[in-house]
Amino acid sequence: MKYFPWCRISLMMSAAVALLAGCQSPAPLDPKVGDTGQPLSVVAQATDVRRYELDLDIDPQNKFISGSGTTWFELLADSQSVELKLDSRFQINRIEVAGQKASYQRDGGLLTIALPGLYKAGQQVKVQVFYQGQPHSALKAPWSGGFVWAKTPSGDPWIATAVQGEGCDLFWPCKDHFGDKADSMRITLRVPHGLAAATNGVLQHQRTLDDGRTEFDWLLSVPASDYNIALNIGPYVLERFSYQGINGSTIPVEFWALPQHKDAARKLWLDDLQGQIQWYEKTLGPYPWGREKIGFVETPHLGMEHQTINAYGKGYSLDPNGYDWLAQHELAHEWFGNLLTHKTLNHAWLHEGFGLYMQPAYALDKLGEAAYRYQMYKAYLGLKNCDPVVRTGVVTSEQAFNSDIYGKGGWVLHTLRALIGDELFWQASRELLYGTADTAKLAYPIAPSYKTTEDFIAIVNRLTGKNYQWLFDVYLYQAELPELMQHQQDGQIRLHWKVPGNLPFPMPVPALVNGELQWLDFSQGDVWLPGDSQLQLDPQMLILRQLPLIGRCDLHANNKTKV
Repeated sequence: MKYFPWCRISLMMSAAVALLAGCQSPAPLDPKVGDTGQPLSVVAQATDVRRYELDLDIDPQNKFISGSGTTWFELLADSQSVELKLDSRFQINRIEVAGQKASYQRDGGLLTIALPGLYKAGQQVKVQVFYQGQPHSALKAPWSGGFVWAKTPSGDPWIATAVQGEGCDLFWPCKDHFGDKADSMRITLRVPHGLAAATNGVLQHQRTLDDGRTEFDWLLSVPASDYNIALNIGPYVLERFSYQGINGSTIPVEFWALPQHKDAARKLWLDDLQGQIQWYEKTLGPYPWGREKIGFVETPHLGMEHQTINAYGKGYSLDPNGYDWLAQHELAHEWFGNLLTHKTLNHAWLHEGFGLYMQPAYALDKLGEAAYRYQMYKAYLGLKNCDPVVRTGVVTSEQAFNSDIYGKGGWVLHTLRALIGDELFWQASRELLYGTADTAKLAYPIAPSYKTTEDFIAIVNRLTGKNYQWLFDVYLYQAELPELMQHQQDGQIRLHWKVPGNLPFPMPVPALVNGELQWLDFSQGDVWLPGDSQLQLDPQMLILRQLPLIGRCDLHANNKTKV
């Protein structure tokens, strides 16, 4: 979910303006479909999604879709029913199980579908839902998701979906849980003449129908989180390239751009994006989906990390970072989010903290220290410290994707890298992603995995031979930041850490003491220096701590924008 807290303020202001103008907002989402990744019911836990098929007619004029969604389940336990989710605003025409009409119960967005008898663990069953309707329109994609029905500057339909927080059930029947990725998915879309439909995976065929419409048939042959499935429709032209991967594979590259931006899309790839991919492969390992494609599609919303078809809506604008930050962030998610997926929403920082940190890390390699520190400083100034980065218990997607999982998550990585050094830091990152640090020659297919914060801590501890649990306990599981206190006492300078919850925090601190750089060791408690010492603490801002540059949480709460 994208990216900065001021976007939510903008969304609230936009909604207020719409109300004042007498506009009607879409009907609110059913809680059962408006929050993806929630705990699975007993019925849902008894199934494993093996394959999806989505077959849709898209009617831009009426903002209407119709067709079917098919799910192949494997039973993990004996059951007489299966469960799917689909937004209740859709009309269901019928549901078939194994080709026969089936009975079902509908509780808002929850579909409980009867099987023809008791199915045993290990059996597979095909469930097909025929439906139609007007899907939920996004209030402010991608932060508040759904369908985007827009127009290009020339007046052509321009359509996109972005549903990371809400989930796939906003427009197709699915299990709606990142913890159960289908092994493959086929997507067939029929669109009006003159439009193209770009989505995940590899295009199998494109053909003109008797009624003048065009059918696009796509196949995604690798596991993907269902929120990553995205429909993109417009008068696109396709720019094709090829990329020679670090493991020797030739990977197809596709950029689906508006016609007037064809040259800009080509330039963006040649001058910027392929260099970004090369850096990711050198730093982390092979692009994960080399048998599919490296994909980009121009969208009417800002962007989103849709696996193999990253949404790009920045308008090819000049970037003061020296590279296209939006494309770089979305590419980060092909690794952190798509190859590695958080096991539960509690660990969403593994997507977004790493996703954010890849931009300054790339800037360091491409432009140097000044660019790196500029971006880290901007991220620091945005910290809120109102909630822990890693919450316990069941969390909603809105709670999970608070702004600090980006900036504070990135700063945790910044500090960790300073402590353990570049080599071990990137080795730990590669192991988190691939299960091995020796990644350069990995062949396809590369299997995705589910990971937790504890998995990352264990990797760091094993590689360093030290226990850094204390660091993560304070930075990730506490809302407040630690504060380094400095006092004159008994003719000396006393330095000590003030830590939320009084947790252990033996964080060493670099300091200039009388012009000499040294690391102050807090492992035995307070540090004392001669009272006349000339002292500058942490001159390069390596250590994440509370500074008067940013307010505390209560100040943020008291200064919320009123709308």
